[in-house]
Amino acid sequence: MSKYLIIFAHPSHEGHGGYLLSEIEKRLKNEQKDYELIDLYALNYDPLLKKEELYSAGNKEISEENLIFQTKITTADRLIFIYPIWWQNMPAILKGFLDRVITGGFGFKYVLGVPVGLLKGKKAAIFASSAGPAIYTRFFTANAAINALKKHILAFCGMKTKSFLFANARNLEKNKDRLAKTAINILHYLR
Repeated sequence: MSKYLIIFAHPSHEGHGGYLLSEIEKRLKNEQKDYELIDLYALNYDPLLKKEELYSAGNKEISEENLIFQTKITTADRLIFIYPIWWQNMPAILKGFLDRVITGGFGFKYVLGVPVGLLKGKKAAIFASSAGPAIYTRFFTANAAINALKKHILAFCGMKTKSFLFANARNLEKNKDRLAKTAINILHYLR
């Protein structure tokens, strides 16, 4: 049985991301799936990379908290990232989490100058919401807020990943049915 790890990066549970999170949790519970939630804002996660953590400069210190997160990622088969698109990027708290947790020697290594992903065999789904129109995010910014995570971090580390962009995220009541269908699609992909 697959273990799911949800990484939620939004300061509020009252919008589109929070509603999707509740839909996913409801379905995982109904299917008696093993899952865990890392709610970065609720944890008051510190996203600032410390000098002693700067592995690219030869430092190797990883905090106890981040070692726990690495263990959670290692033991999960399926990962779900839920975050808003702000300024065509992921929230700083999520970027800092990735900088501090997905380190060299954990997420990847270089062999003869070629990167090798160390998190192969895992599947990830990305849900990113934007108040803006899909055409802008897809065509004018080339999905920058999604591709930074999808291609340049998760795929780089060997994970198979699919993204789910939810544009025009302005009216939650109007979008609840679409969000419920998106939750179903995310979980179907992760099977």
